[in-house]
Amino acid sequence: MKRASGDTTTAAIDIQHLSKHYAGATDRALDDLTLQVYPGEVYGFLGPNGAGKSTTIRLLLNFIQPSTGTAQIRGYDVVTDSEKVRSSIGYLAGDVPVYPKMTGRRYLHYLATLQGQNCHKAIGDLSDRLDADLDKHLGDLSRGNRQKLALSKHSCINLVFTSWTNRPPD
Repeated sequence: MKRASGDTTTAAIDIQHLSKHYAGATDRALDDLTLQVYPGEVYGFLGPNGAGKSTTIRLLLNFIQPSTGTAQIRGYDVVTDSEKVRSSIGYLAGDVPVYPKMTGRRYLHYLATLQGQNCHKAIGDLSDRLDADLDKHLGDLSRGNRQKLALSKHSCINLVFTSWTNRPPD
């Protein structure tokens, strides 16, 4: 999708008439969402419980299938090109699962290696900017500091989806 103002920038996220209906439910989990987010823009989902925020994220990550509509991320269809979508984005959950006895540094290098990415310099740079202590055991970190490390892990990926639970990080 192109911007109507004559700008030829392609949307990084392009959602067209996306809906999700669950069998047996009277209400739709998501109803006819159309949205574009362009490179350099920051977009957040705010709304009451049941507004479709988490459903939209799950649809974009292809954790669940849409009932109708389409979504593309960086030009890739989230359903038919889900592997390409997942290799170009990151998802930062509200509570990050970690290995409690592993240090932050070892954890980040382990995850980068699993994903086949050489992000060690980018991880270190972002960890420095966030003042994340990479030498502490993960089990000794606050929830907010675990999220800092998870964000550092996504430092070589352009788009990061964040799902907060009830409150901002520590």
